[in-house]
Amino acid sequence: MNQRVNSRYSYLIVIISILGFIPQYLLRCNFDILYWMYNHFSTYFGDIWYCWSNYLNHNFPYPSEYPAGIQLIFRGLFLIPELKDNFAYYMAIMAVIFLIITLLISIILLKLTIPTRKILCFWLLAPSFLFYNFWNLDIFPILTMLLAFYCWQRNDHFLAIIALALGTTLKVFPIFVLPVYLLSVDKKHGLRLLLIFVLSWLLMNLPLMIVNWDAWIFPYSWQIQNNYSRTIQDGSWTWLLYVLLNPLGYGGLVGKISLILFASGYAILMTKYRDLTLDTKIVVVMIMFLLTDRVYSPQYDLYLLSALVLFSGKTKLYQFYLLEIPNLLQGLFLFFFKNHAILLQLLLLCKYCALILMLINVLQQKNELSIAKIS
Repeated sequence: MNQRVNSRYSYLIVIISILGFIPQYLLRCNFDILYWMYNHFSTYFGDIWYCWSNYLNHNFPYPSEYPAGIQLIFRGLFLIPELKDNFAYYMAIMAVIFLIITLLISIILLKLTIPTRKILCFWLLAPSFLFYNFWNLDIFPILTMLLAFYCWQRNDHFLAIIALALGTTLKVFPIFVLPVYLLSVDKKHGLRLLLIFVLSWLLMNLPLMIVNWDAWIFPYSWQIQNNYSRTIQDGSWTWLLYVLLNPLGYGGLVGKISLILFASGYAILMTKYRDLTLDTKIVVVMIMFLLTDRVYSPQYDLYLLSALVLFSGKTKLYQFYLLEIPNLLQGLFLFFFKNHAILLQLLLLCKYCALILMLINVLQQKNELSIAKIS
């Protein structure tokens, strides 16, 4: 009987994964719809469009701002006949790729025996997932991060670390959770896993390093030197730092200050809260990243969603939607809010308040569990 119920829920998750993706594709499948969305809602076309419009359509085989793994994917796409000249064809192929990744993530979550209600609430039916899943390329590294967690739960630590190395080759975010895994085991095993990560990452990156060093290094140098908030129209509180420091000639330090704040929070997590469970630490890391990042793009909430769906504790729904609704509005009406910067900052204030409340909620649950054990 239980197997039949579980099978029914599995089919439900797969069906909703497909049905939830269809409108995401239809909203972006051709220029007529994209311009209609822009003219009526001032919606940004999305970075999937950007990669085609600014690179493939200009006969350049990959988006230069992305690391080696994403570059390789687009180099492969560039070889498909007519793709660089036909946006609708490009989006159809991308939709197939993204739908496969969406289904793979759903399968991983089902394999982890995550409750169906949690998968629906914090992932498949979450506003950010429904809008941003087919908007940017973050779903690629998120798949590897969830695969890493799944492998770790099955005690396949080597494969988990290789998955994180693959994810870091696609985008840098998976490396943020690497220390959480390495410090969850004894020192000797942790060093062994670190070596596996470094070797795997080098194996995946060395070909491009050797063939075209400039193409490999550019995404990282661009991120460090140029990709940070500078004005009130940017989506992070760190624009305030730039406004204060730039007249003194130190505006370029914003990225470093952001990194120091994140690293400091990480150090506190791994010392004062080292007894937290793995899933809880991942949630805390994602919250700290969003709170301290120099460029808080709205699709970054997908990383937190993927952590919340794994979280064994309780997420308060009012905090969740205090984050999610402003985040959806920010992307849906992106240029409207950029042109009305005070409203944008109010949205961001709601999001930051929600993140702080969620962080407090997570850490309070840890304290309550500790008190319960003592008593």
